Amino acid sequence: MSGRSFPPDARGARAVRLLVAVSLCLCAAPRARGQESAKPQDKDEVVTVKSTLVNIDLTVKDKSGKYVTDLAPEEFTVYENGVRQKVEFFDPPFGDAGDAGPSNASGAAPEPRAPLGQARNVISIVLDGQTTEQQNLRHLREGTLKYIRERIADTDAVAVFSVAAGLQLLQPFTHDKAKLTAAVENAFNSAASSRTPERGAAGAGVGARQTELVSLEAAGARDANADRGADTGAIGARLQAMVARRALEHFTELRAQLSLQQSRPVLAALAALCEAQRDVPGKKTVVLFSQGFITSSTQDWQVQGIIDLANRANVAIYIIDAAGLRGGVPETGSYIPTTPMGNVGALRSTEERMNAQAGENVFDNVKHEGREREFDILYRISGDTGGKFIKGTNDIARGLERVDDEVRSRYTLGYHSTDANFNGDFRKLKVEVRRPGAEVSTRPGFYAIAPDNTVFFSPEDRKLLAGLDAAASSPSIPLSVGLSPFRAAGGGYVIPLSIELPPAAVKFEQKGGKRQIQFDVLGRIRVAGEQRAVSRLGGYFQLALDERQYQAMLSDKLFLRQDLELAPGDYEVDLIVRDRLSGKLAAKRERLSLPEADGEFSWSGFVLSRHAEAAGPQTEGAADVLSHAGAAIRPSPSREFKPADNLIIFFRLYGAGASAAAGKPLVKVAVRLLADGKDAVKPLAYELTETTPAPVPHLAFAKFVSLAPLRPGKYTLSVEARDTTTGKLLRREEPFVVQ
Repeated sequence: MSGRSFPPDARGARAVRLLVAVSLCLCAAPRARGQESAKPQDKDEVVTVKSTLVNIDLTVKDKSGKYVTDLAPEEFTVYENGVRQKVEFFDPPFGDAGDAGPSNASGAAPEPRAPLGQARNVISIVLDGQTTEQQNLRHLREGTLKYIRERIADTDAVAVFSVAAGLQLLQPFTHDKAKLTAAVENAFNSAASSRTPERGAAGAGVGARQTELVSLEAAGARDANADRGADTGAIGARLQAMVARRALEHFTELRAQLSLQQSRPVLAALAALCEAQRDVPGKKTVVLFSQGFITSSTQDWQVQGIIDLANRANVAIYIIDAAGLRGGVPETGSYIPTTPMGNVGALRSTEERMNAQAGENVFDNVKHEGREREFDILYRISGDTGGKFIKGTNDIARGLERVDDEVRSRYTLGYHSTDANFNGDFRKLKVEVRRPGAEVSTRPGFYAIAPDNTVFFSPEDRKLLAGLDAAASSPSIPLSVGLSPFRAAGGGYVIPLSIELPPAAVKFEQKGGKRQIQFDVLGRIRVAGEQRAVSRLGGYFQLALDERQYQAMLSDKLFLRQDLELAPGDYEVDLIVRDRLSGKLAAKRERLSLPEADGEFSWSGFVLSRHAEAAGPQTEGAADVLSHAGAAIRPSPSREFKPADNLIIFFRLYGAGASAAAGKPLVKVAVRLLADGKDAVKPLAYELTETTPAPVPHLAFAKFVSLAPLRPGKYTLSVEARDTTTGKLLRREEPFVVQ
């Protein structure tokens, strides 16, 4: 199994927060009563004070569907988990509410409305360049420009963002229509090329191969049941089915990679925007233009984290389908199953459905099937944050007007919860209004997350993490963990985290002719010396193996991989594994130091392996860091090998100098296998000259050494790399065991 998890860049999130804070400070908006303020001490420092005030945005409509904007604070009653709360802050709508200003619900004289030029309506316009196709940019631009001309007022603060490989601030918060117009025209004229057509083509390939596979397997079954003269036909059909199954795996892996490539930057951008506005006063709205995307099941925690961050910051996320009015053909090109599980169930054996296949598990497969499944995540994010998802219209200006009408009709209520233990539990919200026929619309509830937490952990997660130290000091399962940093574009790192467990140490359950295993893998990443987590990783895994697969696994290891993306810095990675059937635990705490990228001669992390197979399709910008020359390498973090194995050695070298004569680098690499400090085999020498440009220029070393001459015992891999142009020398030693 392999998967990817890309937490938001902590440094990038802080940068976005600073940009948002600085641009909004210019608006000098007043802080609502009942909340502590964030006062700038000087031009470089902003001090924030924790507050557990719960803010709720809501709208009220009458029987005819018109917004009610003249309600007083005493007409509202708020309940949290059925317990009535004291409303301590009340901010009425600023659309049809005339000159009414923010007021203290206790009955004191209301504060005056913000003077002209001070923002109370904070709007972030975000273009999802990952999914929005070029042909749809024109009506997005025209609709947004009309909205700016006709709707933006002096009490508004609007910023323009774009999401491509990352989040870009194109125009800081302002009510200057000329600046906003220029930013929108620039953003919507130069948006990055969308990956949506590629994902659609990959989805069409999946659908075609699925249909072909059903037909071939049916033909093979008919021939097998016919007379002996049909044996040749049955064999031919089985061979064709094998080819079709392999092609299906390639298309599925491509679809999975493209889906991740689309969703990762958008999710990270939404998280950064919500977190950046946590201490910003006013009614806060994010408007996202997107054609939709599909997230993998391993990203579910990240989606929930965005919702939690938005609710804590009281940011409503509205999403408008950038494609406008669509036809009735499924975007994936696949047929529409009669039931949500029908397509997968018909085409996959039980074993295949239980295991991850080509980067997608059974739940990921279902997410891609049928019409408009790319909208599912948009409905969830918008609905759970108090916003809406608007689709099926080419009138973008009208869609923005609907959003604007609702935003300007919103009330904000604030209260200090009677339950001050913000332990991450979900709390239901209910708001009643004493106005006959009036209907309240607000978010259903929130997770009670402490103000200094930016990463969501459920109560079950926290319970499991509480036992990490004990499991690390006295593990009941042998656990091997490997972290191998590789440089990525933009100065960051991709770090494949690999895990190995011996099958004999965990419990298998016999069920339905299969041997099943269930286990949890949960991790958190913290900046060294800090308690606050900057990201989480892992999930729940279940495998079901037939007897042949089970016997084959007994001679190998249970293997998991999840890729991390981090900015330079020093981190601590905490990881805990629980076998659900036996209750056994194991944990590791690893230090990870990622230096700032420079031009010095250096190398990546070292990967030792005994497994390599043909790599799946690679896409530009999303190539697997552990794939080279058409081979996908599976790390062996336990560093345990057998004499029959080939020891695969893989790493990258950065910053090698190019000679003046040849115009390219020449790096000489010496490899030695040592036992008690002496050569166990003849030393090996290699020369590297070919530079690979992406994701950053590097020389790749991917070689294997036969372990057949070695007896069981402990060994050391010694590697020297000399840059012949600069004379710089690197040395490294890695231990391994031959069993």
